[in-house]
Amino acid sequence: MNHLSLSFVFAALTLAAQPQIQLNALYDCSPSPLRIKVLSCTGPGDDAVCEVQGYNRTEAGPKAKDTRKSVSNLLKSCHVQTGAEAQVDARPAAASSNGIKVGDEVEVVTGMGWTRAHVVGINGNNYRVDVSGIQVTKIYPTEVRRTGALTAQDHAAGQYVVGDRVQVLFEGRWIESKIVTTMGQEYQVQIPGDRVAWANPQNLRPSTAPPPPGPLKAGTPPKPGLVSCGSKFDGRWAAGGFGNFNVRFHAGKATVSYIGPDEEVECWMGGGKIILHKQGDDANDMPLDINDDGSLATPMGEIRRKGN
Repeated sequence: MNHLSLSFVFAALTLAAQPQIQLNALYDCSPSPLRIKVLSCTGPGDDAVCEVQGYNRTEAGPKAKDTRKSVSNLLKSCHVQTGAEAQVDARPAAASSNGIKVGDEVEVVTGMGWTRAHVVGINGNNYRVDVSGIQVTKIYPTEVRRTGALTAQDHAAGQYVVGDRVQVLFEGRWIESKIVTTMGQEYQVQIPGDRVAWANPQNLRPSTAPPPPGPLKAGTPPKPGLVSCGSKFDGRWAAGGFGNFNVRFHAGKATVSYIGPDEEVECWMGGGKIILHKQGDDANDMPLDINDDGSLATPMGEIRRKGN
């Protein structure tokens, strides 16, 4: 056999060894809920570009493009879905008594903390999950929690997340608090005296207090009885001597210049005071006393009008 014939034989064997990609066929990657469909390829070579679409069982996901070689490697752990497998996918996903279903995205405890995973199997409170291609079994509620808002059942099982408003048993009575840090099912909460403490689920329960009011809309007085400064103080106000604190009032607003970038606030007045207010930051309102001589007393000293 001559050299040319050997080349043809080698090329034929190479093509035969390459996995054939079926376009628009749904590839099943069980036991993971991942399904893949190859929509198109620009050619038969390794460097050809293929467009693929991912599925979570029957739910279509995002589309992506990659080389034919990469797509072929990805499909090595998958197979074209059979009719029987398609019927299984079409059935409602099995759910546990906790309302978490096969195929759901959840969070599970790992060495890196709470990590996203997908449920691939359920046996009571034991969940078989896929974490970045590795399957492990995790137990609800200590090692598995749903993504998104937790339910009353989750709270009853001792699950909370940072920011949850709770009541904590402190010195023999239940007080309003908030979760600030979590570590498994141990929770750090705020307690009186601007302190924090650790509590377990037995000493926590959901808050029954109404939610705090949201931030005031722009143009709403921060306190009853205040009115807009309007143009009454328009102009630049600063200290008479050395100092870099100054305020430029303009049409009911004010630009405060001090350490750091300028800050735009609203200007309100009443009871012989000016209140410089930033919406959503009520705790840091700045009061200015209106002196009899027309100057303004600020936390940084007295300022006077210096110009427009």
